Amino acid sequence: MRDVHRIQPLSPLALLGSGPRPRPSGPVRFAFADAEERGRPTLLRDCFARVGVHYMFHPPRDASFHVDLAFNTLPGLQMAFGALHCTRDRGPRELAAEGTDDLVLTINLKGAHRIEQLGREIVLADGEAAFTSCADASSVTQPPPGEMLVLRFPKRRFAPLVNGIEDRFVRTVPRDNVALRLLRNYAEAGWDAQAEAAPDLQQRFVTHLYDLMAMMVGATRDAEAAAQDRGLRAAQLHAVKQDIRGALARPDLSVAALAQRHRCTPRSIQRMFEADGTTFTDYVLAQRLARAYRVLADPRGGTAKISAIALDCGFADVSYFNRVFRRRYGASPSDVRAQARDTGSR
Repeated sequence: MRDVHRIQPLSPLALLGSGPRPRPSGPVRFAFADAEERGRPTLLRDCFARVGVHYMFHPPRDASFHVDLAFNTLPGLQMAFGALHCTRDRGPRELAAEGTDDLVLTINLKGAHRIEQLGREIVLADGEAAFTSCADASSVTQPPPGEMLVLRFPKRRFAPLVNGIEDRFVRTVPRDNVALRLLRNYAEAGWDAQAEAAPDLQQRFVTHLYDLMAMMVGATRDAEAAAQDRGLRAAQLHAVKQDIRGALARPDLSVAALAQRHRCTPRSIQRMFEADGTTFTDYVLAQRLARAYRVLADPRGGTAKISAIALDCGFADVSYFNRVFRRRYGASPSDVRAQARDTGSR
């Protein structure tokens, strides 16, 4: 996920200026460090109202009111990531203003996160999650150094995927829940990619997240079958690819080792790549060659020998590396490096 500090903050004055304004599209970042602390709760309340979210905000006990939160809006899903160190309440006035039956999944990334709703109270620890309802009064407190990932979505679309969604509100989903772990990884990775994606790709991403959320808390039989072939497979493939990219330097990178780490069978990994239009072997080779090319084509590159670069990218045989590199890029590794140095010296 993109570092929230890399997103330009939206000026509260620009958002709250006179006249009607369209709801801003994501990613939008609220950060009020420059505003007078006493006025931050009211300022945040008004800014949230502009994006259709209604809360009353109160400073936390023995800490500063701090907000640095980014929103990313997709079809049928609103994502929020960052810190909101305060207590946020939704009472009758806020419920009436919002008038929605949306649901919220809060994934607590760091610190403690207290949620009160429907006569229940839970405190989420690192990595835990919980569903809440936007149609019911609530109180949520996130003290420092808290950080969260929040997904908000329509109940009418999600409820049919789950057996008894009302029974799932304000119940802790443990951090070792497989679907939760996959969802968090997939959502964080998709934050950047989906912001500029085509509408059909955005919709597919959102559908995959719905699948994973349903798997977290008990999908219906039909929803589980669909999720196995859609969201679960996509998130598993993403996690495996991420693992591969982090282990390219290891010559012993294998399907068996990945299957053990991801708690699945080697054949299931092979099938995931086949469904993606490639094979495990071809994907690993392509990633290793791409990494080597990036190093060699960087005019700021160091003086490392090509054999050392090949080894760092997982190629134990330099002759084989030279052969497949030329086949892929139509030039030898030394040619690519020479061209990069020549370009950089101009």
